[in-house]
Amino acid sequence: MTTIDKTTVENDFCKIFEMTKQLTKHKLSPSDHNKIDIKRLNQIDSVTFQKLYGYDKSYEERNYIYGQFPISKNRLGLICYNKVRECNDNVYYFSLHIIDSCKIKKDFKILTTDDHHSGILYQLTSSFNKDFSQLTMTLKQTSEWVVGSDLKTDTLFTDIYRINLKSPNLDTLSVTKTYKTIKR
Repeated sequence: MTTIDKTTVENDFCKIFEMTKQLTKHKLSPSDHNKIDIKRLNQIDSVTFQKLYGYDKSYEERNYIYGQFPISKNRLGLICYNKVRECNDNVYYFSLHIIDSCKIKKDFKILTTDDHHSGILYQLTSSFNKDFSQLTMTLKQTSEWVVGSDLKTDTLFTDIYRINLKSPNLDTLSVTKTYKTIKR
């Protein structure tokens, strides 16, 4: 494992992308979190973190550059693998940062997470189309208010977002929301 040098970031943010492997994986899910070998990834230092996320890194937070992919001539996607501590649990997730001409274009999006402690399901998976020009994010969650009650059913909500990564404003192409009753 190496750490990206902060002078590299200050001098040329684009150098990070030259040091990052091109992504070929099109689907990311929470099951991927356990397969990551962080020794093979570049750890993000506090200067790079500030540029990418827009706030200061916490003591317990660990962030790594996972891969990048071209979207258009001057735009690319940078995927980071992240670990944060929440209460007594580690939470792992992938994030996406859209970079235009070596500058952050858009705030990051959480691509994957799996937070299902206390009987609540909150799971986010993501996939890219063949040329990485569209992102589809699928969020599945159950009702928090049902936990601790005697109810034998719950509702599973599913939201699917499709985003055009080539459009100037990262336009949302569609949003589909469904729900179904499930047994607990």
